[in-house]
Amino acid sequence: MSARIRKTVVPAKNSRKSQATRARIMQSATEFISERGSTDFQMNEISERCNLSKGALYYYFIDKEDLMDAIFDQVIGELVASVEHAVEATSSPLEAIYAIVFTLVTCIRREHPLVFAMVEELFLPISSANSCKGSFSRVLALLVRYLDEARDQGLIKQDFKSSFAANTIAGACIYTAIGSVPAFDEASESQVEAIVYEYLMMIMSGAATEKGLEALRSCREAAMRA
Repeated sequence: MSARIRKTVVPAKNSRKSQATRARIMQSATEFISERGSTDFQMNEISERCNLSKGALYYYFIDKEDLMDAIFDQVIGELVASVEHAVEATSSPLEAIYAIVFTLVTCIRREHPLVFAMVEELFLPISSANSCKGSFSRVLALLVRYLDEARDQGLIKQDFKSSFAANTIAGACIYTAIGSVPAFDEASESQVEAIVYEYLMMIMSGAATEKGLEALRSCREAAMRA
């Protein structure tokens, strides 16, 4: 009688165990990004850290690009949810803008992969093979919406380009995070408030009326009292 061959059974991808393993792989890759400040890691490093064979690792993600897409989709999705939640509690367009920028700054300093995900969405072509790409456009759309509302209320000059301002704000968040990651990580909430205020004053000082600038100052004072 021939010897019985023992086979390794890999759990179905939608099983609870499989989902937990997938999350562990993504967490390990996220840790490498945070530790190195870049996406410069190899798949064999992930398999070693997760104590998985290469075969098992590639069962969950076909290659590094597939893994990075999953991480980027996750962090962008969480950011969009955080932004949408933040604006729910606001009662004016400038409060909403302030809340969006505060959320962007806070999330970027906590989640290093978010910087790379935002860069990919803002500056690289959207792949037709990945329909999840472009979800960050929801954040930009919200910024444009509230900038337009502020203009309608006479807080911003009528010829102000809301779409340009929205992209400028997002870009400022990215470049500040890239340029000062260590200090950014340790920033207190009051320091983050100061960064948010500087962002908006930089944009608004060239576009807002005096009424708009005064309303922005009130937004910051209210946020600091909260």
